[in-house]
Order: sequence, then C-alpha cells, then structure tokens
Amino acid sequence: MKVPIDIWIGQAEENWLGALYNYARELYQTTYLPSHDHKHHYRVWNISKQLLREIATLNSSLTQARVEGVLIAALFHDLGMAQSTREDHGSLGRELCVSWFSESGRTPPSGFEQILEAIEMHDLKEARFYSGAESSPGILNILSVADDLEAMGVIGIYRYAEIYLLRGIAMEDLGTRILENAEHRILNLTSSAFCPGIIAQYTKQFDELTFFYQQYKRQVLGVKQAEMVWEGQLGVINYIRSQVITQNIRPEDLSRKSVEEGKETMIKEFFSKLKNELEKNRE
Repeated sequence: MKVPIDIWIGQAEENWLGALYNYARELYQTTYLPSHDHKHHYRVWNISKQLLREIATLNSSLTQARVEGVLIAALFHDLGMAQSTREDHGSLGRELCVSWFSESGRTPPSGFEQILEAIEMHDLKEARFYSGAESSPGILNILSVADDLEAMGVIGIYRYAEIYLLRGIAMEDLGTRILENAEHRILNLTSSAFCPGIIAQYTKQFDELTFFYQQYKRQVLGVKQAEMVWEGQLGVINYIRSQVITQNIRPEDLSRKSVEEGKETMIKEFFSKLKNELEKNRE
C-alpha cells in the first residue's frame, strides 16, 4: 500500500505535470536559455519530490495541499526568465502563473497565494527562508532548497556560466561572483538542518562546482586575453560563451562538437559529463 506522500505526489503529477510542462516548453520556444528552460523546471520538480519524501519521514505537518503547491511552484518558478534574465524575474513568473490559471480556466488550488509568493521570492536566497524550515517547511522553503540543489555539480557549473555571461559579467569577475553566490546558497542549506540526508548527497556536487571556479579564477588572473584561451576551466567557459551564448548551440550538443573540433581533453570530458547529466531527466 502506498504511503500518503506517494499518493499525493502521484495525484499532483497527474493533475499538473503535463499541462504545466507543455506550457513551460511553449514559453521557451521563442527564448533561448537552456540553463533555465522547461528541462530545468522538470529537474527542480524531481528534486522537490525527493525533498517532499524526506520531509514526510521527518515531519508530520506536511499536507496534500502543500505537496501540490510545491510542485506547481516548481514548474513556474523561473518562467519569468523567458521574458527577462534580470534577478527579480520571480515577479514575472508570478504574473505568468496568475495569467495561466485565468486563461486556462483551471481553478487555483488551495494555498494559491503561498504558491505565488514562492514563485516571486524563490531567488532572493535570504537566510530567513531557510531557518526554522525543518519544523514546518512551507512552499517557499522547499522550492528554494530544490532550486539551490539543482545549481550544484556540472549542471550548476554550466547554469551559472550561462546566466552570468548573459548578464554581462566580465570574464575576470565571473569566478568570484559565482563562488560568492554558490557559497551563500550552501551556507543557507547546511545551517538550516533542513532535509540533511538529501543535502549531504549534494555536498560533493558543491565541492565540484567550487573547485572548478576556484581553478578558473587562478587561470583567468594569469592570462592577458582570457577570451583567447581554449584549455582548462577557462577553455570550458570560453566554449560556452562562443557556442551557446553566441551561436545558440544547445549544451548537450557540445560533447559531440568538441570531439569533432579536437578540443582539449578537459573541455571534451566536461561536456560529455554535462550531456550525461542533462539526459538523466529527458522529456
């Protein structure tokens, strides 16, 4: 017999996943942003399910409405980026959610205001959204953690690079800015005592991301023309910049392309691993 959390997740998936995933995919048909497109939302949906299952074993306050709310928010949280990559894109996502329910004729679920709040505020990453979450985690708590965890590892390395390059961050500042943001995220996570089992699973992925950008910082400081380097961590970032940002080539295609072009081993290995990670949650 299924425990309630599995029943609740199953019902939420049946009711919402298909319609909202298709809506996200349609929005990103005219916006090229692989790091935050419909597939990113699906990955955050899946991480949210992991968190919800662990919460259910630790905390009896979880309700079906909250489970449903978390998963709906996961499919909307970064849709605002289809319109703008600015840091307050959550407010655009909130507007899209309101519009979708109005135009689709679907009845907003219980706790709709909390869903909208989570979409709007998920990227603020303030400590107050994490502290005390272990006792009675809300939609915003769970969504923020799921989004943070998706920003770790090789996917996180790519995700940060793409969005920071699009925001015009200079190559020499890129590593510092990314490390500051990632370290802020992990500090919030580890100090919250929230879902410790799952967060511990992502520690190695955080270490992978920080090692990459620490090496990147050292490398970029030692060269005069950073944009001309095609080896090491800087070579990986330049390949993202030249292929994804400039030519709109999807990141999963760079594994094959880097081999065909005879790129340095580290570049080929990075994009091979990225392709494997991205394909774990295929459509």
